Order: sequence, then C-alpha cells, then structure tokens
Amino acid sequence: KLLPLLVVLCAAQENGTCLIDGAGACVEANQSAQCKVQGFDPEKLGCKTCRVLEKRLKEAAVDGKALTSQCLACCTEEPILELFPKARLIADAQQQERDQDLHDFIKRKAPRIRNLEVDYQAGSSPAVELEQTDGRVLRADVRDWKSDHLVQFLNLRLESAENDDVGVAGAWSAEIQSCSG
Repeated sequence: KLLPLLVVLCAAQENGTCLIDGAGACVEANQSAQCKVQGFDPEKLGCKTCRVLEKRLKEAAVDGKALTSQCLACCTEEPILELFPKARLIADAQQQERDQDLHDFIKRKAPRIRNLEVDYQAGSSPAVELEQTDGRVLRADVRDWKSDHLVQFLNLRLESAENDDVGVAGAWSAEIQSCSG
C-alpha cells in the first residue's frame, strides 16, 4: 500500500504539480482542491497560522486535533527570515521635515523599537541598515515607505524589536537631535 502512494507522490513532485505541506510532503493538485473545499487555501495558508489555531483551541479546551491536522495537511511553511540584533535608520533631517511618514516614524514610533538608532546624515536617502554581530549589513531603501510599514519591517527583522511599554529604558529620544551647521 505504501509503495503506490510513494510512486504517486514522486510522480507529482517530478511533474511540478504539487505544493509542499507543513510536514514537507508533496500536496497534489487534487489535494489542493480538497483543501479548498475544506476552507483552506494552500497557496495562502501558512503553517504558523495552523499552529496558532492549535494553540488557541487548546486554550479554549476544545478538541481540535482533526481540524488542526487538516490545516497542517494544507498549509505551506513560511520562509525563515534572518533576524538582526540591531538596526540603524539613516535619514536626512531636512527630508524628514518634507516626508510626513518618515517624520511620524522618527518622532513617535522609532523610540519604541529596541535596538534601533537614528543616524542623521545630510543629503542621504532614507534607509534602514540591519547589522549582524559578525559585521554583515543588510541595507534597505525605505524612501516613500509608510511609517506603519517601517514598524512592521523592523518587527519582522529585528530580534525582540517590539516593546509594549510607553518608554523604553535606555532608549534614545527622537526629540534630541544634533545637526551640524
């Protein structure tokens, strides 16, 4: 019984007609259609969502093993993003005055993000540099980004970036800035 199933899975993988499920197995197009009938879209459903569902069902003392296993059979693993210990927002102080979203981010949102510093450099285009402990730097051009998108990006890429407190101990103040000239 197992051998024909294995042959079908391998054939589906070779033909490129499958998705990879949460267990790393090939999900055939027929199974994808079955998942959609069950209310799961394998192209959009991340396995992290299924694990959150499982956790919430356990918290509510609901037996959701069948639902969770259906969800995990239909989900796709999300790529693992590299996290960085610190980041630096590079901005021109004059551009900040012209860009409302950048201004809002620097004044109101950046002080709440751990391990983020703002570096004012005259004439520079807004960018975020994510820095690893080994010195590697990933630079992202953030010109014309909405302030909420900057927050989401940093929360995704920074280790422990979020802080629920209004003030962060040891955080810099966006109100204090030094400009030359």
